[in-house]
Amino acid sequence: MLVDDRPQVSPGVKFKDSELLGVPTIVVVGRGLSQGVVELRDRVSGEKSEIPLAEAADRIVAATGA
Repeated sequence: MLVDDRPQVSPGVKFKDSELLGVPTIVVVGRGLSQGVVELRDRVSGEKSEIPLAEAADRIVAATGA
């Protein structure tokens, strides 16, 4: 697991860096958090889905195969 919490770096740079590193699954905690959702992105398929915060841990573990 990798957490990119660099405060002076834009989200676009963080996403580009995750691509360069080959991170297979990306969890985006952003504006949707106020509505109780996080975004789950699969780098290989390009699929994006919003998942409820209550289900996030289980869905992330399932998506990563951990």
